[in-house]
Amino acid sequence: MNVPYPLPTRTPYTGERVKELFRAAGITISAWAEANGYPRHQVYMVINGQFKGRRGTSHEIALKLGMKLSVEQLAA
Repeated sequence: MNVPYPLPTRTPYTGERVKELFRAAGITISAWAEANGYPRHQVYMVINGQFKGRRGTSHEIALKLGMKLSVEQLAA
């Protein structure tokens, strides 16, 4: 399951913005985490800023949520 909103092109989303977008789409963060095979506590920690998403799984989560821009997005 992809995120229920368009990914940013220039500026990454904040945790609050991600929460708003999920609410607007009517999808829970837990459901998204489960559908993508991530532990929900780790997804919440990335969204709440407790994990910075610098490497590993938290980095993957941040990229998928649009909280970090990929190399392709930065090059565009």
